[in-house]
Amino acid sequence: MTRPSPSGDRAQTTIDFAIGIGLFLLVVAFVVAFVPTVFTPFQSTEGPQTADRVATSLSTDRLGDPSEPYVLNETCTNGFFHQLNGGGPAASTCGFNTSAATTRAVFTLDRTRDINVTIRYANGSVVDSGDRLAAGPTPPETASVSAATRVVSLDGHPRRLVVRTW
Repeated sequence: MTRPSPSGDRAQTTIDFAIGIGLFLLVVAFVVAFVPTVFTPFQSTEGPQTADRVATSLSTDRLGDPSEPYVLNETCTNGFFHQLNGGGPAASTCGFNTSAATTRAVFTLDRTRDINVTIRYANGSVVDSGDRLAAGPTPPETASVSAATRVVSLDGHPRRLVVRTW
């Protein structure tokens, strides 16, 4: 094996080293900037998953029979919205807190969170069957709002259950 002559026949090690270090620093900067945002949705106990959990809970057991998920009981559904819109309490046989006066109280959210529950027709308008099937404050225009939608059957017709939290 022969050694390279000291006359300068070696590769451009300084330039190769600079390119390698530059690429390494770019990758490290990307990882430091990007990786924390990957875990952000899972860090809070209330966020996008709250809307999803509430929508699933309402559509599979609280407003109907757990043996028939996504089929809402008309009496309990109307009672839920009547109660939360200032009417009297719903029937005690319904699967939600029939003594709560607000959507926040029904779902035991902390004071920094709020929730809006609405049942809509396929065209997006709110269902009105004597009581307007919408409860909770209107979501703010300037805050981040998480939403979850479930297609449910109410009185034999398909409807959309929309839950928004902020």
